[in-house]
Amino acid sequence: MMFTPWRSALAYAAWVTLISWLTGAVVLTAESLAFGDNLGPTGSEPLMWCRDQAVFLVTCTTLLTLSRRLLSPLPRWRTVLADGSLYMLALGIAGAAPYGSVSPGELLDAAALYSFFGLFTLQLPTAWCLSAWRSGKLDAVLKKRYTIDDEEQATPAM
Repeated sequence: MMFTPWRSALAYAAWVTLISWLTGAVVLTAESLAFGDNLGPTGSEPLMWCRDQAVFLVTCTTLLTLSRRLLSPLPRWRTVLADGSLYMLALGIAGAAPYGSVSPGELLDAAALYSFFGLFTLQLPTAWCLSAWRSGKLDAVLKKRYTIDDEEQATPAM
């Protein structure tokens, strides 16, 4: 049985999350400065925006790390599909969570809205491209096996 080590999964998740978020923040800032909108870090409540973005960064990095660690290694196209869905889920959670308890329907609506917003700010396309690129750099490791009294047993994965 194969798995991805924690270090490799965390490095993958950090690359995908941080670079795509940075791309989205730069595009959002440029749009808000160019058009005079009150979006993003130049808006009326920059501290609230920073808090919401911190929730997104932590949530998305955690979800992507756990998905790469707990799922067996996948082909690139399946990795992009699985992690792209988790990335959009993290966008929805980070977008809807600051507004109190939400129903599953409202969470899906928020996920759709923030996914559209992520497309508009190039955050999602960047995440998909980075996921395809970085998934080729993930380490895949076989679990060690040892024999005791001629019986083969798997060691627990750390």
